Amino acid sequence: MERENKVLAEMERIKQGGPEKNHKKNKQIGKLFVRDRLELFFDENKPYYETGLFANAMKEKLPSDGVVAGTGKIDERKAFFIASDYTVKAGSIGKFHGEKILRMQEAAIRGRRPILYLIDSSGGRIDESGGYHVEKYSGGKIFYNHSVLSGRVPQIAVMYGPCFAGTAYMPVFSDFNIMVNKIAGMAIASPRMVQMATGQQVDVEELGGARMHATKSGSADFVVESEEEAAAVTKRLLSYLPDHFEAKVPEQPAVEPSRDSRDIDDLIPQDPNKSYDVLELIESIVDGDSFMEVKKEYAKELVVGFGRLDGKTIGVVANQPKVKGGTIFPESADKGAKFVWTCDAYDIPLLYLCDTPGFMVGTKVEQEGILRRGRNFIYASSNANVPKMCVIVRKAYGAGIYAMAGPAYEPDTTIALPSAEIAIMGPEAAINAVYANKLQAIEDPKERAETMQKLRDEYRAGYDVYKLSGDLVVDDLIVPSELRNELISRYDTFENKEFPLPRKKHGTIID
Repeated sequence: MERENKVLAEMERIKQGGPEKNHKKNKQIGKLFVRDRLELFFDENKPYYETGLFANAMKEKLPSDGVVAGTGKIDERKAFFIASDYTVKAGSIGKFHGEKILRMQEAAIRGRRPILYLIDSSGGRIDESGGYHVEKYSGGKIFYNHSVLSGRVPQIAVMYGPCFAGTAYMPVFSDFNIMVNKIAGMAIASPRMVQMATGQQVDVEELGGARMHATKSGSADFVVESEEEAAAVTKRLLSYLPDHFEAKVPEQPAVEPSRDSRDIDDLIPQDPNKSYDVLELIESIVDGDSFMEVKKEYAKELVVGFGRLDGKTIGVVANQPKVKGGTIFPESADKGAKFVWTCDAYDIPLLYLCDTPGFMVGTKVEQEGILRRGRNFIYASSNANVPKMCVIVRKAYGAGIYAMAGPAYEPDTTIALPSAEIAIMGPEAAINAVYANKLQAIEDPKERAETMQKLRDEYRAGYDVYKLSGDLVVDDLIVPSELRNELISRYDTFENKEFPLPRKKHGTIID
């Protein structure tokens, strides 16, 4: 027993983390000690298991080399984790710290389980620099492993403090990034380094705070207000994801929608230029309280997120008419492309709810790369070969319908609601483009208005929903109250879909 007791005593010492003064500082900031943080994630009475507890532990002030790593159960599903210990040298990454991260990543590849990165690290340990960051098996390989893991197993980052340089890349290499507001931040360089390099004086919040990344850069998928909420969001997010790309997402019991599906027709205004909230439409389709919006503060003209339909996970991509009319901007194109690509990677069926006048035009968006970034959205939708359904809710103008997986983009079904309109552009723009001179030549205002209305009616007749259905432009015109039931049946039909794309190594469209 003497040897066992000695090991137990050493383990207990190591688990205390860094010196007391660092624990006090942690509390003052409002952060939990890493081991208390882990208790929020894993199933009660089912301990997590560590790897590398004794790493660098015999060195003074370096217990576990500042990182806790191992496996645990979340809602009865195994997951790997890496969790920074801020009480040990501000969670900085030294040689053994980095090696523990690499080992967990490699274990996730072999074990085919999700991996969590609970990040509270100041970055690489400067006093241990040298060649460590570029050696073959070193800290620099973390991002290589991130890349290998991408699309194989879910990677979720949760940020608890300001992270700069290397540790700022870990969240953006992950599939999803959750940031705790007011304490989390990330940037290529710290405010101090920014001032030294550029002369600019800036604080962490402005440079790379949670709110900035949620609203401007799009690098934060979720912003939470507490560590408890961070754990809850992580666990909920995992419930929509498989263990690995060849696994099925666990099903949940089916429940009725939060909103009555019979009200869908009343929700969509008769006037095509009048807005409505697409979230209400989504809530009329998916299982009650199942919709989890992703990047909700970024590019709000497009809504993306996970929901359940008859207990099964789907990814939803929906234009939001109440924000910028549902027009697709460069930011929303990025948002859509990333979400579609992630769903396809993990074999999650896609539902597109199309109501868009198309892509935004003008000098500003051209300078921001609307063509290039719009192409990415179209590319992602084109190459996604999971079960995918396109519902033309109302407007489907121009190239907007391409990004939203319209008829030519191999959806398994294109459904039109009675309010659907498919055209190269809206009637006002089309008439002005073709008949501007003719209309201008009509001097009598009344006659001009009558001619305009006649041309408008003629143009609309070309994309009448009954004509589109009759010409098989869409597969079916359905009554809105049956939309949910139709989708459940159609997804069930294509559950075992096989649609191999032509063989190649990979496409060249990436940025």
